[in-house]
Amino acid sequence: DRLVLLTGDDGADTWWVLDYKLQATAASLPGYSEQVHRYMTAVQALQPGDAVRGAVITGQGALIEV
Repeated sequence: DRLVLLTGDDGADTWWVLDYKLQATAASLPGYSEQVHRYMTAVQALQPGDAVRGAVITGQGALIEV
């Protein structure tokens, strides 16, 4: 799992909550997505002026934004 801060060319900060799941399946994604949403809510509370995005990254290399 990672928390990544990216600053755009315009100076705006975007936080990414990334959750790596090697054995992710279609059936397990809703639970993983809910977990990422909880992390995103916590980051947003700490960085209220910044954008917060989240994704699950599977063992097959798919990035699924939540």
